[in-house]
Amino acid sequence: MIVARWGLLLVAAMSILAAWGATSSAGQPSSLRVEVTAVIGLLAPLFWPGRAATGSRTALRVVAWSAASAALAAIVLLVHSAQPWSRVASACAMLMAILVLTHTAAAAIERVWMGSADGAGSARELVGPTTAGALAALGTLPFWLGPAAESLSTRHPGIIDLVVGVSPVTHLAVAAGNDLMHNPWLYEHSNLAVLAVSYPELGTLAWGYAAACGALALTVLASRRPRLATPAIPIHPPQEQSR
Repeated sequence: MIVARWGLLLVAAMSILAAWGATSSAGQPSSLRVEVTAVIGLLAPLFWPGRAATGSRTALRVVAWSAASAALAAIVLLVHSAQPWSRVASACAMLMAILVLTHTAAAAIERVWMGSADGAGSARELVGPTTAGALAALGTLPFWLGPAAESLSTRHPGIIDLVVGVSPVTHLAVAAGNDLMHNPWLYEHSNLAVLAVSYPELGTLAWGYAAACGALALTVLASRRPRLATPAIPIHPPQEQSR
């Protein structure tokens, strides 16, 4: 099932990248790394295979699908242009970390919706678009929240760095070695491109994602621990009253 969905993800990603012109040789290699990883990262939840029968198998499926999606991004980058291995590995590792958290959220949403009588039938069909939409909104945070961040920056100087630093696209750009806010396209579509912006450090992002993934792993291990059986309270039959 994962192999078939992986093929569909490849076709969808290549179609969007070709229509966008991202695979042409005119762009910068660092920009291509951001574009490919961002497109595949946004499409991956739409092809999410869904939860498994148990929590441990669901966790394994989350890691497997995230790794397969990141590997697809690496293949696309290495096939279509001359890319340094270190930068491709860094960008795809960041993509996998983002997708692990995204697909974990998708599995949690699916579990909640499957538990309700009204959402049991359509949970698996709706969880992918819902998760992808939330990821897209978070990734484009500097665009639609940029004007508000600029107006608040006089009283809160760190608000611009916060808005830019929360976006997963920024994390991909940092890992890919791309100055995201100074791309020509962003000069025309984002007011934050002309402002002073400090990106989060790659080490800080790596530790943050590692801590989040570690917390998820501990949660899965804790859920597999057998519960202690509660000793049954002996119930004595009522004694006959002495006559």
